[in-house]
Amino acid sequence: MHVLVLGGGVVALTTAWTLLDRGLKVTIVSEEWASSPENKVSSLAAGALWKCLPLECGPQAVTANLETNQKWTLESYKLFNALAAMPELKGIIETRPCTIVTTGTIEGNANMEKKLDFVQKNLSGFRRGENLFSEYQINTEHASGLTEAYEYSAPVINVTKAMEFLTDLVARKGATMKTGAIKGSLLEQEARLLREHRADAIVNAMGLGAAVAANDPNVYGLHGALVRLVNDGSAFPVIKNTLIVSSTRAGESGGDGAFILPRDDGILAIGTISTAEGQAEDLGLDSQAVREMRARCEDLLPQLKLAKLAEVPIIRGTRPQRRGGARVEREDVAGSRIVHAYGHGGAGWSLAVGSANETARLIDEIAAETLSGPSLSVLEGVSTVKETYPTQKTSLFETSVMV
Repeated sequence: MHVLVLGGGVVALTTAWTLLDRGLKVTIVSEEWASSPENKVSSLAAGALWKCLPLECGPQAVTANLETNQKWTLESYKLFNALAAMPELKGIIETRPCTIVTTGTIEGNANMEKKLDFVQKNLSGFRRGENLFSEYQINTEHASGLTEAYEYSAPVINVTKAMEFLTDLVARKGATMKTGAIKGSLLEQEARLLREHRADAIVNAMGLGAAVAANDPNVYGLHGALVRLVNDGSAFPVIKNTLIVSSTRAGESGGDGAFILPRDDGILAIGTISTAEGQAEDLGLDSQAVREMRARCEDLLPQLKLAKLAEVPIIRGTRPQRRGGARVEREDVAGSRIVHAYGHGGAGWSLAVGSANETARLIDEIAAETLSGPSLSVLEGVSTVKETYPTQKTSLFETSVMV
């Protein structure tokens, strides 16, 4: 069974990894890669913190199909925690406390009660109490009116290193990597692509490109930005745990939410901003949206007013958002061998593993009786990393082609 995976982001690469571990042949085609000098892969602009759904801040559309999405995030959580325990991956993935501060009471709020129950049952390091405010020097007079706090351990991903690792890993596992662009309707090109690549099925993990490729009007770009501050202890004590203030406003903007994420390189990333208006490039340090976001974070942790900007002070990107949540399903045109996997929005890293497993299941349907041997479980994939990485480095990419 030969699968053609379209896309170069975290969803595409994690899907390719899963398919390779099932013994399938995989070719990946992407217009750009994480290791490209000037890439625009949205996965690189992510925080990236594993997030428990529904999201505390930013767009809330991902709450669609919440039970399924929470299952997928838990699969990612288990795999990322297992990878974080591997010495070979030090500096790529690690686990840290993640403190959630709410702007409303949990009791009486059905969504928040369900989420807290999920956290207590499934995540490690759980704590809850007002003592977290003083422990982390959180300003309880915050403009949003902070009420409760709880904490759990969450994987934190160094996105640049993790994308390079994933790209390298699938190449070492035998994936063929091709640089190229898919233009126009994927369905109209399906027969040609299958023939030219000698593939048996196609995975559409093109992110924003799926708007055209899948003719999906629900896909749109959601622009965001993170401001990067120096977190070396010179201006204020080093911040070691992630801190998130839940938004009290629904919709695209995330309203009054705040996001503070320490990186392992002495950098503190703060956010978040989500807007469908204009372009990501419009989100400069002096833009109103960024100024307001910084003010929210400084209101939460007043010591941030003393912070110095990092050498690269701001990172901007565009999330592949989709109204109704991520689409992970087979193309509904009879006879098509396309599986769609796009629209994960700001939860791409959190959903990637579960989404990949579901995509592989759908490929199993297409393959019918042709696959031999049992499918791997999510945690069996950890052993394949140990077997594959690190090994002798090989060339990753074929000559650039237009497909």
